[in-house]
Formats: sequence, C-alpha cells, structure tokens
Amino acid sequence: MLGGVLLVFLGLILFRPIRFNLAWSLDVKDWLHWSGIAAASLLSVSTVLALRLFRHRVTSTWLNIHCLSSAVSAGLALVHSRTKAAVILPVHYYSYLTLGLVLLLAVSGALIRLYPDNLYVRRYWRLYHMPLSIGFYATLLYHVVVKLGVI
Repeated sequence: MLGGVLLVFLGLILFRPIRFNLAWSLDVKDWLHWSGIAAASLLSVSTVLALRLFRHRVTSTWLNIHCLSSAVSAGLALVHSRTKAAVILPVHYYSYLTLGLVLLLAVSGALIRLYPDNLYVRRYWRLYHMPLSIGFYATLLYHVVVKLGVI
C-alpha cells in the first residue's frame, strides 16, 4: 500500500506543475501542493521507520521533524479545506474524513510526544496512531484520485 501511495505522489510530482500551455506555474496552490508532497514523503518515511526492523534508527531529531511536519500538514489541510466549509455535500464526505484523520493523527502524535510516561497515552493513543495513519493514507489516496478525476 505504501508503494502505491508513493507512486501516486510521484505522478503528482511529475505531472501537476505542468499546465496545458506547457509552462511551469508557481502560484500559491502549487506551493501548497509541493508542501503537501514534502509532508507526505516525510510521513511515508516515518511509516517505514516505525517498523521494528528500522525502529533502532529513529532518533529524537527525526521525531521532532516528524512532529513538526505533521502539525504543519494538519494546518495546510485546514487551509486547503476552507473552500468547502460553507456547503457540505455528500461528495465532500471523504474529504472531511481525510481532514478528520489528519487532525486526529496530529493530536495523537502531540499527546504521544508530550506525555510519553502517561499510561493512558502509552496504551491507547500509541495503539491507534499506526492504524489511523494507514486509514489516513487510504482516504488520502482516494481523495487525490477523485480530485484528479480518475474515478
């Protein structure tokens, strides 16, 4: 699944900034797009590093980068979703599910990082953080494919 998500983002990197007039565009939407690509890449790498095989290589610097990029991604997702907030239609339900998952991931990551010795946080929030991120990747993939007009 992670490979499929990376292929989708590779396709977005290769084809998104080129307009139909074959000129490169660098407007605000493209900067948000590239920031999202960078955050998704960091989240993908952090998912790989969460595996037991790579867990010993995780440093506190990487965790700080991961937490900061997740908070920035949640903020960018809120900015990105502001246009659909006035009218909620059934076509937007998956978009709001994706937004809810990224916000829940940001909150759970912040709680895990700020309260590592708390038994409740250690048992429950750490238990749900990885399945939430997998669900987020799945809904994000669906959101991107729908918005690209593939389905």
